[in-house]
Amino acid sequence: MSNNTILTGLSLGLLAALCYGANVSYAKLAAEAGASGPTVVFYRAFLLVALLGGLGLAQSGTLAVARPWRLPVLGLGIATSFVGLCYISSVAFIPVGIATILYYTYPLLILVASPLVDGERLTLARLAIFALAFVGLVIALGADFGALDWRGLTLALTGAAAAALQFFCAARATRGVSPAIAGFWTQLILIPVALAACVASGSLVSPSVLVAAAGPVGLHIGLFVLAFVVHLTAARLTPPAALGLVFCAEPVASILLATQVLDEHLTPQQVSGGTLVLIAVAASVLMESRRKVVSA
Repeated sequence: MSNNTILTGLSLGLLAALCYGANVSYAKLAAEAGASGPTVVFYRAFLLVALLGGLGLAQSGTLAVARPWRLPVLGLGIATSFVGLCYISSVAFIPVGIATILYYTYPLLILVASPLVDGERLTLARLAIFALAFVGLVIALGADFGALDWRGLTLALTGAAAAALQFFCAARATRGVSPAIAGFWTQLILIPVALAACVASGSLVSPSVLVAAAGPVGLHIGLFVLAFVVHLTAARLTPPAALGLVFCAEPVASILLATQVLDEHLTPQQVSGGTLVLIAVAASVLMESRRKVVSA
């Protein structure tokens, strides 16, 4: 990969992370209006299947996936399903702050696995950047680790493992098929998983509830669609080890937008922790740029 390609991928990855983080506030507003998370995910998947399927057909004339790429696409779909299912479910047993901190260990999992999966060298600089971002996240969230439940811990950590797998599968799947086609099959696989989650939680409601909450639901879905498509495009351009680090900006975006949308107030703790995360993300982009320039 060229230097420009890597930087483009990192920029797109940062945009995806910010959009993922921004949609959290609107997801909360949608839930308060009666459109629960699993319900929105279920209906959102149908919309994405239609949009990405149409885009894939327009680009390639077919949605078929060649045999060498079927396993990565299948893995991407399964991993994406488990990310949402496990992460969202974990907050039923442990506080959101703890669930988020545990979930965002996935960049470390990517770094550790990259030498075996991609042949990417595990560098001290990358580990230091992750450590800085993770410490900043812990400070910003200020989680109380006294309230622990093994079910919540297991679900959050499983979500982290699924997120790491998602990054590796996305990188492979988008090498052989377009991001639109990979996304189409991913969302198609997600539909039965989301339906099962809705039935299990008793949260499936009619589409009329989503219409009644059109504002927050529309913004949530719109931001997610943009984030998902940009994420898959970034995965095509940037190694998972580098891309995962910039996604540490996602929870910072959630905190910042909550101050505007949910009238929450930033605390000095959140400001200092968020600043550390953003410094780590900037350092990651700069490091990747210099590393690729030197090796060119």
